[in-house]
This record gives sequence, structure tokens and C-alpha cells, in this order.
Amino acid sequence: MKTHTYITQPSVRFKYDMMLVFEGSMPGNERVWSTFESVNALYAGSLAAVDVQASEQDLNMDGKMDIIDVKAVAKGLGDVHGVKAMMAFDYALGGRVDLALNGMAYASHVSPLAGSGLYVDGYLKLEQRDAIQAGTTRLDYNRSVFPFAEHGEMAGDTREAASLRIPVILNAYNFRNETTYLDAKTPVWESSRSEDFTFHARVRVPTSQPVMYRPSFLELCKFAWVQILAVYVIFWWIFTKFEYLVFHHRIVQTRVVSDIQPKAHRF
Repeated sequence: MKTHTYITQPSVRFKYDMMLVFEGSMPGNERVWSTFESVNALYAGSLAAVDVQASEQDLNMDGKMDIIDVKAVAKGLGDVHGVKAMMAFDYALGGRVDLALNGMAYASHVSPLAGSGLYVDGYLKLEQRDAIQAGTTRLDYNRSVFPFAEHGEMAGDTREAASLRIPVILNAYNFRNETTYLDAKTPVWESSRSEDFTFHARVRVPTSQPVMYRPSFLELCKFAWVQILAVYVIFWWIFTKFEYLVFHHRIVQTRVVSDIQPKAHRF
């Protein structure tokens, strides 16, 4: 057994790090908004005015959030035909492994009809490329998912334009061994002409999140002993029945030599 899985509920909190891109009917008239000063400074000419509200709910009162609602209302955009949204979360879980990382929820939608809102509802799930060694504390990705925010934010600090593009951000993020993604299969696009646009994301935290790990040596020995014992009992029963069949029914010619009977000795 090289890998195994266990089920746990992660602890997720919204980091209030977010980036929105509103696309119009023609290329080049996108409006951008984010929580980073460097991004807003670079896109000052096409910066959108957005009001963001977020709420977290613990439905079963177990100390872990079950639902996170993020609502962003953009003013004076005109016709919007597409939306791209990236939201960052603090993601942590325990059990066989202790894991803490900055995860991302990405949502996008494009429509030929102008819209006034987009609603997405889905689960924030963990995705792994390789298993994690059991009994370890993994903090390798406990940093911002946005490359331009790794060294902090400074007023007027504009990074290279290439690092602010969504494909570059997603490419760097997907190189991680552990990532999170928003499993929202039914986005709702509200088609209507409006100067304002509302983006509403409901992020649900799964109560049964599978985590893949590599078992420790003691766990491997325990698993191996159970397998060996199960196989031994089956073959012991088969060999016992076979021995009884052969000797009781005298299938093969045999002779009995007893050491109990006195032996005659020649002198």
C-alpha cells in the first residue's frame, strides 16, 4: 500500500484578497478591480468601482465555517458580457497530515447577452497531484496565490504587466502540488441591460474532504499483518482439509513407523 486516503473537514476562511475582470462587447474595454494597490495603479485608466461584502456562516456550530458568501457590486460598467473572478482563502486541515495553504476559487462566465449579474454556488475542494507523507506539517504553499503580492504591497508599486495577467497567475498556481478549486457546475447569468453588475459567489466547505497521504512504517506493518493473517487462515484451512482427505481415505500408499514400540536390538 503506497498511498491511502482519509476523510476530514477543512477549516476555510476568506482572505479578502480578490481580483475581478469585467469584459464588454468589444476586446480592449475590460474593467478591472482588485484588493491590491499595484493592480489598481496599473489599471488606473480602466479601474472599476466595486463594493465588496463577505460573510461566513458556521451552520452546525463546530467552529469551522460551512458557507462563505462573497458579493461584489460594480457601479457604472455598462454592458457586461463576461466575468472572471479570483478569490483567495486560508485553507487548513489536520488528521494524518497537518496542511496549511493559501487556496484559490476561480469562477468565470461569458455570454453573448449583456448581463446584470452572475451567481455561482459550489464547493471549495482540495486537489492533489501527489500524496503527502503522513505525520508531517506542510506549509510549502502558505503564501499568496497572487505572484505580485509575494513581496508585500507598496503605494505606487507596479509589477511587470505580465505577472498581472490571469493566465500567468493560474499557470503559477497550478504548478503547486496541492491546490483548491471551486466546483460550481451551475452558474446563473442574469441577462439584462444595466449600468451596475453584481457578482455573488457562495463558497461551500465540504464536510467530507478526501486527503491522499503516504502511510507511515507502523501503519504499513499493521496493514501487512492483517493481509498475512487473512491469507494464512484461508490456506491453513485448505491444507488441513487436504491432509485429512489424503491420509484418512488413504489416497496414496503410506506406512506408519512408530517410535513408541520397543525395538529389537542385535548384540
